[in-house]
Amino acid sequence: MLAKRVLEAVRPGTRLGLIILAGALALPGCRTGAGLPETGRPAITGAAISTGSAEAGAYYYYTVAQMNLLEGDLPEAQWFLERAILHDPRSVVLKLDLADLHLAQDDSETALSVLDRVLAEHPDHAGALIMAGRIHQQREALDAAKEAFEKALATDPSDPNLYMYLGGIYWNENDPVNAGRVFGRMVLRFPESFAAYYFNGKALAAQGRYDPAEAAFKRALALAPGLEEARLELIKIYQAQNRNDMLIRAYRDLLAHHPDNNTATVDLAVHYREAGQPELGRQLLFQLGQRSESDGTILAHLFQRYYETEQYETVVWALDGMIEGAPQSSELQYLAGLAHDGLKHTREALDHLGRVQAGSRFFSNAAVHRALLLHDAGEVEQAIQVIKQALAHDPRHAQYYLYIGAFYEKLGNYEQALAALKEGSAVDDQNARIHFRMGVIYDKMARPHDVIDAMKKSLRLQPEDAETLNYLGYTYAELGINLDEAEELIQKALRIKPDDGYITDSLAWVYYKMGRYEEALEWMIKAVTLVPDDPTILEHTGDVYLKLDNAAKALKYYQRSLELRDPGHNSLEEKIRALQQEL
Repeated sequence: MLAKRVLEAVRPGTRLGLIILAGALALPGCRTGAGLPETGRPAITGAAISTGSAEAGAYYYYTVAQMNLLEGDLPEAQWFLERAILHDPRSVVLKLDLADLHLAQDDSETALSVLDRVLAEHPDHAGALIMAGRIHQQREALDAAKEAFEKALATDPSDPNLYMYLGGIYWNENDPVNAGRVFGRMVLRFPESFAAYYFNGKALAAQGRYDPAEAAFKRALALAPGLEEARLELIKIYQAQNRNDMLIRAYRDLLAHHPDNNTATVDLAVHYREAGQPELGRQLLFQLGQRSESDGTILAHLFQRYYETEQYETVVWALDGMIEGAPQSSELQYLAGLAHDGLKHTREALDHLGRVQAGSRFFSNAAVHRALLLHDAGEVEQAIQVIKQALAHDPRHAQYYLYIGAFYEKLGNYEQALAALKEGSAVDDQNARIHFRMGVIYDKMARPHDVIDAMKKSLRLQPEDAETLNYLGYTYAELGINLDEAEELIQKALRIKPDDGYITDSLAWVYYKMGRYEEALEWMIKAVTLVPDDPTILEHTGDVYLKLDNAAKALKYYQRSLELRDPGHNSLEEKIRALQQEL
């Protein structure tokens, strides 16, 4: 505290003050306080400023500001810095420090106003222009930022950061021409800067100017041999030019310097295969599997680059090679299963998915995927067994019960489906989907009041679920009860899914049950437009036309509905026969 007391006790502008000031600053271990309150600060008046040396006064206040800054007291530092500027109003350095201090207090607007005053007096001041440009950039006023940086660069091209600021804006704006112009100037100004060559190379490559881009990246590597990014950019150039010999050479060079780049190892193996040297690729993959069987970056790379682009054969080939080196890797087996599924190799997919071990992070997904493949192949009983086996490893996994219920439902075994869902509810009573599926099963068992109870439970847990809102509202309509509530429920569902043809049909059906046939027809026509080939919606439309005494239209919709149904719909056939006799 001693240094600050001495500083504030000495009248600024005196020789004695400067001597004591120098001594005080040299005190070891000195810590300052938070500064004096307004009542204890020296009064700033015209007379005070004119007393003694203005520069000495500015120095005094500037020094106290810096000490407050070290203490983290930014408002106090600002107060003293403003007083320093009053003593030396022509000092650009003090004003830039003040602008910086406003920035530190998240007041970019005031900082800009300080800089505007500086630039009004010194329009070519590079430091002020750069700071203004950075503020504009942070505020996303990019045109103003570019204008400030361009002017600063014309004034003083000696700051390498300035090229990075300006070139970076152009690059992010997808303007490689101007980015290349800026980075090209950086290359000329700083011929020993690997960053200058690297970013210039990126801008040139983005313009399709591959030869000078290649030269730029090679120069960057000559200056910084460990620069992995430059080698990756060379690989992109050779890929774009289909220079496979240079591409393989670049990959090998990359791996010589960065042998732990596993994604590059995968890509090199693939390129060996494409170049007719698959044995070299398999050797790389075997080694990669041995040392990196659970590397998430490899899996993500294979998935994003090859699987998502539906290059399933490439994924299978690469994974087969890695699995030879790591046959127990659940991660590799899982992704291989997905790739084989993409190729419609169901048996191979089932085999790989079945090798995913219970402790793997992919075990649950693999079990469900296997079950769905079996279900789609018509082997529903086996699908159920797969999920039950998974359930033995994790009996608290509520989703498993949903799948078991769905599979039993597929078999028409509603009692077993309901039993599975009830088990799931006991595990997780807050699972809205379980209650919804129970409602669906109750519906198929012709237990409408249980349907209503289940759907209400589901809605309490998930009140914005359009499917549940619709199901409950339609159930009310079918029963002819609570029709006003049914309308509210279905209208809410439509607000969530306004273009859903089935929900639209439900609303029409409510109006039909209310006897509001004209409104029902309006919504039925919309439903048919949204879902033109649903037999139930077509039959409902026929029912509405019949109520509106348009038997010909009703017959037309009944016949279209019957064409789309499986045989055995006696009630619809009776409607058609009755209308044919009438007409």
